[in-house]
Amino acid sequence: MTMCAIIPIANLDEANKKLEAAGFGPGNFSVPAYTGPGASHAGLHAWPDTAFETAVKAITGAVVEISDGDPTTRFNTLVKAQGAKWGARADDLPTSGTVDAGGLYRSGDSLWSVIQTFNRTTFDAAPETYPALIRRVRDPKDVEEYKQPLDQFDSYNLKNPFTGKADRVTVDGKTYATLVNANVWKPPSAQWQEIDPRTGEPVVVAVAPWVQPTGANPYTRGARVTHKGQTWENTGSDANVWEPGVFGWVVV
Repeated sequence: MTMCAIIPIANLDEANKKLEAAGFGPGNFSVPAYTGPGASHAGLHAWPDTAFETAVKAITGAVVEISDGDPTTRFNTLVKAQGAKWGARADDLPTSGTVDAGGLYRSGDSLWSVIQTFNRTTFDAAPETYPALIRRVRDPKDVEEYKQPLDQFDSYNLKNPFTGKADRVTVDGKTYATLVNANVWKPPSAQWQEIDPRTGEPVVVAVAPWVQPTGANPYTRGARVTHKGQTWENTGSDANVWEPGVFGWVVV
């Protein structure tokens, strides 16, 4: 007998915290499942442990199945019963025929969600060729190369329910953590903090004093300077020539 369980994403953070506080964990619910372009559920599979089973059953929103049989088949059935799809079991994106809106497929190293029904015989190029028809789905547990978000389903947020941390991405070999919710800006910018991959801590960047720009060297948006004993960030234009405290700067 083994246990499969699944929980809505809205309950994930609380569920994992409760299980960890009870001595189980961390990150027990860790398998993402999808009802669209974003993770909507998280699941787990566990070997027999009466205390753990009792703790999971007590979690708000948890759907639990305990039985014999192949755990992969059982977990997949449990995911489907919630109207979701298990990304790890998604079919390969076909090269011909019709794919329906809401379908979840794998192509290359990525997961893709079909936005609107289309025919792969006609639209047979790589899926990224058709952003109006199919979109790439981020794995919420991984730190991946930055991809321009389309909307709230794949924007970057301050708290990832799977990791408990701010979403992270890589750009040109560097790692960045978002500083704002619903982040759609590309690093490097004021909305991101560079992270040292060796320590996992923010990279400390020296901030130079403000110098009156000439027409050839204005401050770009997101630039930081020190001035009159404070650190300022340019929230104005990409051609800011104003003095901090006058226009286009905020204290950080």
